[in-house]
Amino acid sequence: FKISVKASDIFMTVAAYQQLAEAIDCPLHVGVTEAGGLRSGTIKSSIGMGSLLWAGIGDTIRVSLAADPVEEIKVGFDMLKALGLRHRGVNIIACPSCARQGFNVIQTVEALEARLAHISTPMSLSIIGCVVNGPGEALMTDVGFTGGGKGAGMVYLAGKPDHKMDNGHMVDHIVELVEAKAAELERARAQALEAAE
Repeated sequence: FKISVKASDIFMTVAAYQQLAEAIDCPLHVGVTEAGGLRSGTIKSSIGMGSLLWAGIGDTIRVSLAADPVEEIKVGFDMLKALGLRHRGVNIIACPSCARQGFNVIQTVEALEARLAHISTPMSLSIIGCVVNGPGEALMTDVGFTGGGKGAGMVYLAGKPDHKMDNGHMVDHIVELVEAKAAELERARAQALEAAE
């Protein structure tokens, strides 16, 4: 069995779970119940559940949104991924909109999230709109794209500048690169497992 003391108020939820975790040693099912719509419910759930999970409280989770149940799963998974509790899929690091962007980062990230949803291999991808912040972020990712001038940007592989790519073809190209890197990582993992046996 698991114990759940979910509430729609995040402060009450967190306080109740903290007190319960101190009092008993049973599995806890955490969540903010009836959190609201997709956007507001995601924020409330992330604050409440995130603080509990960060403190090591919680064995199973449920994100309760007034939205498509598939969105609940996505939000829960992204929450666990952001906390470093689950490592599955592509973690996209992207900048907000600003005047320095050499391409539309928001549309690009939306397209990449949809087209890379099938990748289960843990890896990182940076999509940064300018050369001010892009190279620093790309140093820490498996694949990166940094916007530049004149309709093109730099592609980074394993943190190093590799080649230029025009903005018009970058989404298709990045998808190909991420799929190839995922296949490479999976082969390496399979070889490591074979060697360990």
